[in-house]
Amino acid sequence: MRKDWLKMARVLGICPTIDSPIKSNDGYLIRFRPKYGYLSSDQLSTLAEATSNFGNNFIELTSRANITIRGLQKEYLDQLSNFLNQAGIINAAEKRKNISNIIYSPFSTKNKKLTQKIASILEDNLNNIPKPHKKFGIAVDLGEVASLQQTNADLRIETNKEKILMLRIDGLDRGIAIEPETLIEKIEMILSNVMAVSNQLKSRDLINSIGEIDHIYFPDIKPRKQNFSPRLGPCFGGYMITVPGGKFSSYQLRELASHVKGVAVTPWKSFFIYSAKTKPPLSFLSKNTGHDLSVSYCSGKPYCSQGILETSQVAKVVTTVLEERFKNRKNKAKIHISGCLKNCGLSKQTSILINSSRGEKSVSVKDDKFQHLASKISMELNK
Repeated sequence: MRKDWLKMARVLGICPTIDSPIKSNDGYLIRFRPKYGYLSSDQLSTLAEATSNFGNNFIELTSRANITIRGLQKEYLDQLSNFLNQAGIINAAEKRKNISNIIYSPFSTKNKKLTQKIASILEDNLNNIPKPHKKFGIAVDLGEVASLQQTNADLRIETNKEKILMLRIDGLDRGIAIEPETLIEKIEMILSNVMAVSNQLKSRDLINSIGEIDHIYFPDIKPRKQNFSPRLGPCFGGYMITVPGGKFSSYQLRELASHVKGVAVTPWKSFFIYSAKTKPPLSFLSKNTGHDLSVSYCSGKPYCSQGILETSQVAKVVTTVLEERFKNRKNKAKIHISGCLKNCGLSKQTSILINSSRGEKSVSVKDDKFQHLASKISMELNK
């Protein structure tokens, strides 16, 4: 079993968007983030219609709170984009590129107006700011609990325990106080200073290029500590639901739409239902005691042209191991399965990584406390 985690955890390649679809084995695929990370019941129904009319009849939720539609034909891509835009699911083209890498806390119900105000400011202005790399991202974490600190981002907009709004470079333990009106000015200040040190930064690497600009941060403004672990079931006045792999069929979307007013898309391949106290009576939803939030995977073989592993089949083996090992106990390991060495969808939360080169299943572990579990998974996969 290999432990060269940093070497294995490199993410290569480009990500598809609704304006830059990627050709795969099953047609074209697009990926987009709904406006404010939210879908109303009507928009869920529209999404179901979109994937049944244009795609492969499924959507896939991602670990970046995006939605993927696969199996698209090139001649219908513009029609699909217009269809989603008219339903208010996505922004107009001129604003989409500004928000493709902005992620919002699904628990921002009490700070909804502030979150939307910040989103509007970012949408209108972010395109005019030079970015240090192509996958530059911002996390807007204004929910009742700090929930996005393990989600990949370069800059973080959050509050401290005194509810002071702050801006922070990912990985730094303190930030600067801001007001919505000064947000863009502060982002420009940070990025111009960072890029003066290096204008060829790798993704999620701003903290390594701070150099002598550390003095711009106020050491007494520190973010809230994250004590939230994603779980299915009731939480923060709502309800978290998913299906295996976060892969909802058009039928499931329509059924869900008939039972909810709306959902937030989470970075845990799940939906969060606002103001829900009980689980919708839908038999296809994952059990709250299951391990579907513990295991994530990319599309893999045969859908991806670079896929070597059939990731969904590997996920079934891994889930069986978790069910046998933990039963009524909580599993803290986060396991990601990649169909090749690109490791698409890998997050900071991942503690065990499974990928493949030349058809061999490789299991690597980030934390020694999960070594025994990783060994058990490796043994089952290579029987």
